[in-house]
Amino acid sequence: MNSVTTATVSLGGVTIGLGILAWHLTKWWKTGGKGGGPGVPGGGGGGRDPKVLIPLLSSMALGMISVTAAGGLIGTAATFLLNTGSLIGNWSLVAATGTATPEVTRSGLKALTPGGCALLCIYFVICVALWKSGAKILKGKIAAGVTAGVMLGLSAGFSGVASAAVVTITNTIGDKITGVVL
Repeated sequence: MNSVTTATVSLGGVTIGLGILAWHLTKWWKTGGKGGGPGVPGGGGGGRDPKVLIPLLSSMALGMISVTAAGGLIGTAATFLLNTGSLIGNWSLVAATGTATPEVTRSGLKALTPGGCALLCIYFVICVALWKSGAKILKGKIAAGVTAGVMLGLSAGFSGVASAAVVTITNTIGDKITGVVL
């Protein structure tokens, strides 16, 4: 069985992922200022509260880890989402700018260890439970974060470096928790 994903990401897919991240960071920045007022997340004169970004960033980590899964339901779903996002992103870039959309997949992909795969499943269950029990805005942040994470997880740029770190941490913690020693 192949332990490394064969999925690839194009410039269009990375553009979609960065667009989602930029959208949410812009909203957080704009609503988190001193004039945000009470009741606005991160507002009320307290500055920009980084805790507001936790649902988005933690679900991005789930997406980054999921796209490195070589198969199974999670890996297959992440690869399908990646391929769909790359297709839409490629079309958008060509239609909007006329540019080429090369593949930007990083070389030397990190593979999930058996313990890392176990932790991915546990993390997936946690995120689904949060999504099911959360308000509509939380559900949107989780869905957007997973989508952005899948789009950025295999890229050769900075987000790909972040994804490699997330996968390494997942493998280390998963192996320690499950007692897997390779």
